[in-house]
Amino acid sequence: MKKHILLISNLIIIFSLMAGFIGVVYKQTRSYQSLTEKYLENIVSLADTDISKHIENSMTKPVMVSKTMANDEFLKKWFLKEKENQNNELYMQQLYSYLNAYKEKYGYTTVFCVSNQTGNYYYQDGLNKTISINNEHDVWYYYFIESGHEYELQIDTNEVSNNIITAFINVRMESDDGELLGVIGVGLEVSDIESIIRSYEDNYDLSAYIINVGGSQNSFSDGTDVFIKKEELSKRTGVEEKIIMDYSCEPKMQWFTSNNARKCIITKYDDTLGWYLILEKDMNSISSSFQAGIMDNVIFMLISLMICIIVTTAVFFNFNRRIIEVENIDELTGLPNRKLFSKMYNSFLKKHQEKKKSFFMFDIDHFKEINDNHGHLFGNAILAMVGESLQSAMNGRGIAARWGGDEFVGVLEGTPEEVESILKEFMDTLRNEGKESCYRVTVSAGIAEINKILSPEQIILKVDEAVYFSKQNGRNQVTICKKDEFSN
Repeated sequence: MKKHILLISNLIIIFSLMAGFIGVVYKQTRSYQSLTEKYLENIVSLADTDISKHIENSMTKPVMVSKTMANDEFLKKWFLKEKENQNNELYMQQLYSYLNAYKEKYGYTTVFCVSNQTGNYYYQDGLNKTISINNEHDVWYYYFIESGHEYELQIDTNEVSNNIITAFINVRMESDDGELLGVIGVGLEVSDIESIIRSYEDNYDLSAYIINVGGSQNSFSDGTDVFIKKEELSKRTGVEEKIIMDYSCEPKMQWFTSNNARKCIITKYDDTLGWYLILEKDMNSISSSFQAGIMDNVIFMLISLMICIIVTTAVFFNFNRRIIEVENIDELTGLPNRKLFSKMYNSFLKKHQEKKKSFFMFDIDHFKEINDNHGHLFGNAILAMVGESLQSAMNGRGIAARWGGDEFVGVLEGTPEEVESILKEFMDTLRNEGKESCYRVTVSAGIAEINKILSPEQIILKVDEAVYFSKQNGRNQVTICKKDEFSN
């Protein structure tokens, strides 16, 4: 009898679990579509963030390089005297060498400029042609000038490079008194940009398109695998309803039903690039595999459920890791921020407690003038360059961070004199980075030896005074704190 009771109890438990599981599966089946749509929204949103960030990072540098050339005093003076020196081979060679130097340094397909005075189209290898308003391949220039924009990104064929499809950055070039000198810029192969997009399409199993709505009219009327015309979007996605694109920089998520398939589409406008990014993902594959699993057997359903749990956990784990990175890493320079540096600082002291250690701080000279005269995008490029050079200078021997604004701090193993030598090499690197730019970057720095007597706050105050001393003595130098004195 007891065996029967035990067996019955076990059967009741088993059937209860089965009934409960079947009930859950039934309920999940009914609400499957909404749950799947939310899941897809998370995946597509994450892909949108990754792709947007990668594209903007890859295009910001070419924009800044083009702006730097447009503000170069050498070019301005060269174009003011261009007309009278067109037959001077040495004079013309100066321009070609200048353009070729930028091409070689950054690996662009083309570095070009168009003179407003003569209409000559120059590129790194010489004179290409004289543009004409009657030439359909030249209309971009006249539309761009008429638009009054400072710069634009444009997709067109490249006449000087076998007519390959190229992403051009066009920047307006003016003299100091506002006279239009022409247009200068660089060209990158569209295939390079599209390869980045394709890798994300494979990783996230979706389709991505870019619509360049900010570029001037040009002769290129076709599309590529990724860069398409607005009118072609309906054909590519198979969605006949209107896909809303309202120039919002916030991602707009929309759901459509096309050929009995549910599609999730995200559209987002990038004001800096003048591009629309469109991501498309359908739920057919997920739907069919889920329904097939339910029809197979309960075991397969349990396995599917476990897979879903693992996938969801992985997604949220990665999402949480990204949030931690955003909170602790300065996005612009890639260096730790103040919060993370404080944690790393204490760990560094414990690890190297028996060795001499030095604390340094510096900020960029005349950084406010950089932002005021060249714009915040140029200022951001300077900060990114300083961060990259600082990471190379540290070479794993210590830790550095962006303290705030244009101020950086760090701690290194060694005496102040040894750290001074490292900082001076770093400062030389910065100056060399700016040789071909309209602005040469310098910093004012201070160093103090870390000891057990002074608290971190007291050390920061001493080093801050040393930085101030460097500025007062003419900037572009390093000052070492020695007790109550400074030396440089």
